[in-house]
Amino acid sequence: MENTEKKISLPETILLLLYIVPLDGVGVILLLIGLDDFFILDALTFPVTQFYFRIKGVKSTYDLIAGILELIPYIGALPIKTTGVLITIWMANHPKTTESVGSISNIIKSSSGAVVK
Repeated sequence: MENTEKKISLPETILLLLYIVPLDGVGVILLLIGLDDFFILDALTFPVTQFYFRIKGVKSTYDLIAGILELIPYIGALPIKTTGVLITIWMANHPKTTESVGSISNIIKSSSGAVVK
């Protein structure tokens, strides 16, 4: 029998998104007004999500990439953090998808190594 238990449940996802989505919304509103948050929103979201995913034992590579992209001026105003959190939760709850993505990346790495001399 397959283990269908998810690492991050729906209530946990909702609570995490109730924190992340409004902060991404504030970033978009500040961009539309012509202001910058000076990495304040990044400092509020990055440690919280990383700490949470580490406690849950989830590989948070996608959230880490989203956190780094948030540091780029004006690109960081887009809802990248919300997207990164959603991708991380999806990959944690669907391990078969994670395995197929890993095998595709291994194929790409091996093929690109063969072409370049």
